[in-house]
Amino acid sequence: MSGQPRRALGAYNCLLVVLALAFSPAIMAFFVLRPRFRHGLASRLGFGWPAREADEVLWAHGASVGEVEGLAPLVRRWSQTHPDAQILISALTATGVATAARLVPSAEVRLAPLDLPGLPARLVRRLQPTLFLFSENELWPNLLAAMARESIPTVQVSGRLSVRAAKLLGRFPRFSSALLACVSRFLLQNDTDRDRLGALGVPEERLFVTGSLKGSGERPSPPAALASLAAYELVVAGSTHPGEEEILADTIRALSQTHADLLWLVAPRHPERFAEVADLFEDYGIDFVRRTELGGARLGAGTRVVLLDTVGELAGCYGLGRVAFVGGSLVPIGGHNLLEPARFGVPIVTGQHLNNVEALAERLEATGALRRAANAAELAAEIEHFLHLPKESGVADATRSVAAESSSALEDTLRALEQPKLTGAFA
Repeated sequence: MSGQPRRALGAYNCLLVVLALAFSPAIMAFFVLRPRFRHGLASRLGFGWPAREADEVLWAHGASVGEVEGLAPLVRRWSQTHPDAQILISALTATGVATAARLVPSAEVRLAPLDLPGLPARLVRRLQPTLFLFSENELWPNLLAAMARESIPTVQVSGRLSVRAAKLLGRFPRFSSALLACVSRFLLQNDTDRDRLGALGVPEERLFVTGSLKGSGERPSPPAALASLAAYELVVAGSTHPGEEEILADTIRALSQTHADLLWLVAPRHPERFAEVADLFEDYGIDFVRRTELGGARLGAGTRVVLLDTVGELAGCYGLGRVAFVGGSLVPIGGHNLLEPARFGVPIVTGQHLNNVEALAERLEATGALRRAANAAELAAEIEHFLHLPKESGVADATRSVAAESSSALEDTLRALEQPKLTGAFA
């Protein structure tokens, strides 16, 4: 590694050490109070990782469930042309790891290593991948630098760079230049992402627009056990976060006054919050049933909510809905996968915080398939707008059309991986 990247990485690691020392009591308390984060800590510290066992090794990394679901079709297709390759998939969350194991059973799966000084480098030397893929915005400096030092081709897929991230990188040009130099090729979601990276000095020949892989797999079928929900006027609220369920609860109570038969399916983003959300609905006096307790039983007459307390079923459930709400948008998370409901032609209501999916949101909004809200009153009004919309309005076809534009992302990504020949970032 040349002097400039080494110095930039050194500054990053010094900052990590300072922050770790400053916040060490809070970090320790966090692990004491959140036992789920202690589970898998060995993997995050690099223990139990495999060594290289084949001539070709693919390491693919995604943050959590949505990113892993996007990577899975790409990994499966790549393995068809590299049948003897060893495949490893890492994720930041336990649910991401479980999703990878379910979707790519031939792969070894691990919780991603912490980006601590020296830790990713040890794993890279042990595994010696011949190709490293990372999804969306997982730009971990120590991990990418470790790949670069070993001249391992490193590719960002479904890549994106928000306005906020671009401004932050722009404030530290030496660091951003060193970091982005570690990536052999950027396969980006849209022209805006390409322009932002170009403005940061990434050469044009390393920038490709291939779209988002989140819409590239086969469209899932609704779970058979929930097929009866199609008979209801159903709103599917997916990937909700703290602060959003309270707004949803107010919206549910408001709309129940004018839509007595309206049913909601609510899917919290993180499984560890299922009980918390159940308690919230109880506190609000909203009659609900857990998906895991539903079985084949019919819903009670007063049931307003089905709480989806399972993992891996949400994408198919959107196909049962009349309207979808996609979470992470009423609170400043940045929004989640809009393609999941769009592929079924289901109109979408979101909050205002969509910086992670802004380009797609704008395309859907232009067709009338997406509307934004800022609070419970606006959310109720926008959902009611779509409930009153005639089915022959053309919104469903327009929504599917926008989603279809992303269906070529898998083929475009595969082509961009193959041409021209990939090489490591620098020796």
